[in-house]
Amino acid sequence: MLRALLLTAALVAIPVPAKADANCSQHSNGWLCGIGAASHTQGSAHGSTHGGGGASPPDNSLDVKPMCAPTGGADHCITLPETPKASTADVVQMARDAMMLPAPRPHTSPSPRTWVRLRTFLWLERSTWHPSTAAVSVDGQTVTMTGRPTSVVWNMGESSVTCQGPGSPHSPTCSYSYARSAAHPYDVSATVYYAVNWACSGACDTPSGAFGPLPATSHLRLTVGEIQTSATG
Repeated sequence: MLRALLLTAALVAIPVPAKADANCSQHSNGWLCGIGAASHTQGSAHGSTHGGGGASPPDNSLDVKPMCAPTGGADHCITLPETPKASTADVVQMARDAMMLPAPRPHTSPSPRTWVRLRTFLWLERSTWHPSTAAVSVDGQTVTMTGRPTSVVWNMGESSVTCQGPGSPHSPTCSYSYARSAAHPYDVSATVYYAVNWACSGACDTPSGAFGPLPATSHLRLTVGEIQTSATG
């Protein structure tokens, strides 16, 4: 009995030589890789090779033959397109997604309470004020991205102030004075903005560029009280 079994047949465009034992041959439109198989299951009721009567062992051989014509006429032959190369812009976005900007650590002086019309110093821990980098390599392109902190915007709850550096506990370069007290603590936020630049090496379609500015924000709670004075006479 002859039972036909189709294993696989595909016309595949690939950039490297195909294996000979896969019945592949090269044509103008790529490599033709067609494999088909027919299994033979048959035995004979006559003769004996082992002294007694009986049937000989069945023939379970497998014939492998190419099934696809170079023209692609068989309906089970397909052409697989090449995977498109990633653009530099795509790799830049991957580097942006991989960049982890450190969360600022804001403080005030005095803290955790200050008073109306009293200069309150604003500052960040310097351990978080530093450049951040990320690098991604795809399709022969390597994008290296660097973000540098440039400024911090303090939202004080009733107004905001922009400072050009991390400040310090007793420096007037970054401070704020409240105009009014509140029954509940103010929600104070500090947002550091990073100027981001990137450079690409390898098979790039764009050599460099800028991305950003990118923000990183943290919060704290600050109680603001009123200094009471009384006159005696």
